[in-house]
Amino acid sequence: MTEPIEIQTPRFRLRPPAMADVAVVVVSLIDNPKLAWNLARVPSPYSEADAISFFDKCADSIKHGLEYTFLIESWQDGVVGCVGLHPVIDDVWEIGYWCGEPYWGRGITTEASHALLKWARAELGAEGFVSGHFTDNPASGAVLRKLGFEPVGVVDFPGLARGGLFPAQRYALNADPAIAMTMHQRQSAAIADIRQAAE
Repeated sequence: MTEPIEIQTPRFRLRPPAMADVAVVVVSLIDNPKLAWNLARVPSPYSEADAISFFDKCADSIKHGLEYTFLIESWQDGVVGCVGLHPVIDDVWEIGYWCGEPYWGRGITTEASHALLKWARAELGAEGFVSGHFTDNPASGAVLRKLGFEPVGVVDFPGLARGGLFPAQRYALNADPAIAMTMHQRQSAAIADIRQAAE
């Protein structure tokens, strides 16, 4: 896939991050302790340097087909959130998403995630998906259920902003529940890499 990937929905455009987005993403959206608390790999506070490092990784990952991260761009409000996929095993992918606090409760991540899952099936040959949320963030579970995910169990999951392990509800969609239940091991390794890079 050499051309920039864009996915259209009725209200949004999903597109890869660009360096011009750093300021709006950091200042307006993700540098928010309430948002970072709900995410596994986002530090708090979140600096422009964090965003630049992440965007560089996103570009390289998309180029090599390793991960696919898209900003959610509203036709009216500009960038309002983010949604992404990374491979787990075989044809199973993990989906994650976030939306800036000013835009909570508008169905944004549901619409964007639905479009991304459809794209992944068509373009990546994805057959199954896993995901999850910390148990004190039930709104994310509502999104996953709307997308057809089913809860498969609770595990202790690492959160970078939380500084430790916290209970997380795990979900699967056309995937072995055991895959969803072991993702915490991969996330722990990913968080260790993020901390090492920041030192």
